[in-house]
Amino acid sequence: MTKIKIAHLYYDIMNLYGEHGNILALEHHLKMHSIPYSVDYLSMEDKIDFNKYDLFYIGAGNEEAFTLVLDNIMKYQSDIKSAIKNNKFFIITGNAINFFGKNYHKLDNSTINALNILDYEAFETDFRIVGEQSYTCKNTEEIIGFQNRSSVLKYVKEPFLFEVKTGTGYVPNSKEEGIHKKNFYGTYLLGPILIRNPHFTEHIISMLCKEKSLPYEYYHDELEEKAYNEYKKNLLHEE
Repeated sequence: MTKIKIAHLYYDIMNLYGEHGNILALEHHLKMHSIPYSVDYLSMEDKIDFNKYDLFYIGAGNEEAFTLVLDNIMKYQSDIKSAIKNNKFFIITGNAINFFGKNYHKLDNSTINALNILDYEAFETDFRIVGEQSYTCKNTEEIIGFQNRSSVLKYVKEPFLFEVKTGTGYVPNSKEEGIHKKNFYGTYLLGPILIRNPHFTEHIISMLCKEKSLPYEYYHDELEEKAYNEYKKNLLHEE
């Protein structure tokens, strides 16, 4: 059977909120589907071959890590652009989404060039957006999670990933959040998102299987579903 090859990029410094859990969720679901897979952990000193993998993941990092990784990832600009164009999967969470827009505007009025692959701009803010979130999403159940960020996206011309039910979108009062272009899934949402939303993890797995011409049948985990429903009930104060 075809092997799914995953690259966890900058795993050691872009893991601020335990976002490694997203890789664990993917591994768990791939095992339950009996799909062979491999995960390579790559960081600053490694050579990243964007032709080698099916899915790339980057999580959130602090400001120092963000600056270091942005400088490092710029050398892969053309490779990443080609990978997205060729339907490679990208799952990007937290402030890592800021890497992929046109640029990053700092509070001191300086502007840092970003990858300029997707059509939006990121802005550092003098306030933090912190709190639980709930979103709706096409083709899957309600999305739940958490945000803790000091940046916003503006001038977004890419398709959005989520619609805000409660919480914050690209900017305060926006009803749209995240980026979904081809197989690129980017969101400020933490959680980790794939741990808290097993149905969304299954959606990713289903799209991977479709891309790799693998058979797919929804995997239902009662414990995961129970945890999801309990968290959603507490978040939304549902009976």
